[in-house]
Amino acid sequence: MLALGLSACPPAARPPPVVEPGLEVPRLGGGGAEPSTSGVRFGRAAPVVGARWDVSVDARSATADPQGGVQLSQYLSSYTVEILATNGPAPSRVRLAFERNVQRYQGVDKATSIDGKTYVVDAAPPYVRDDAGGAAPEEETQRVLDIFPDLGTRTQIDQVLPDAAMAIGEPRDELAGAILAVIHPRAWTLNAGSAVLERTDTEDAVFSVALDATGTNGLRMVVKGEARVRLRDARLTQIAVEGTYDHASGGVSEPGTFTLRRTVRDR
Repeated sequence: MLALGLSACPPAARPPPVVEPGLEVPRLGGGGAEPSTSGVRFGRAAPVVGARWDVSVDARSATADPQGGVQLSQYLSSYTVEILATNGPAPSRVRLAFERNVQRYQGVDKATSIDGKTYVVDAAPPYVRDDAGGAAPEEETQRVLDIFPDLGTRTQIDQVLPDAAMAIGEPRDELAGAILAVIHPRAWTLNAGSAVLERTDTEDAVFSVALDATGTNGLRMVVKGEARVRLRDARLTQIAVEGTYDHASGGVSEPGTFTLRRTVRDR
């Protein structure tokens, strides 16, 4: 499946592109935190072998075709992650089991090469093994590594969130770039982005986010929405954005619309 912006076909000959997002591994370390009278602090939690969580992704794009209809495309992915080994403050080996990984065009599903498969991802080579223990094929390996680009190290989300307390209304624009990397670590270059801490609830801090990014073949997306980050361990639990895409040069006669929702839940 092509990430949003990677198809070079004319609009009449291709479905509208969709993003194939990655996975944000939880922030890891020690201690816990929650909002207080002095501001909002994010906690850290050491990785635990055997911990599992589910990720679901629903990315949709639509564009008008020359015949007056609408081309609809959707990327659907659901998978479970299990920590198999740790290295200090981060997981170093995980099992990734895909329940579903499909491209849906005009209501018809097409499975990707990783649909229904299980992999072991390691911080050391060979980085991706299939369920039988052998090295995964190159195309599958790249798809999986797009989901785990930073395995064995602190994630970008972890790195950009401060240890000090944040105030409601405080900007943290570095978070926009980290979220774009979660959507896809290779396909996008950030033109401009913003993130502002809007509020907290019982479990999460909620950031308003805006992303203006250009894909590797010149497609540009401009989206905005919210990102939820769990207070007790700084895990990115949800991205929900929507907006438009078009060629940065104005080459697409009918700009498209795009929405993405990505949710993480503990098992």
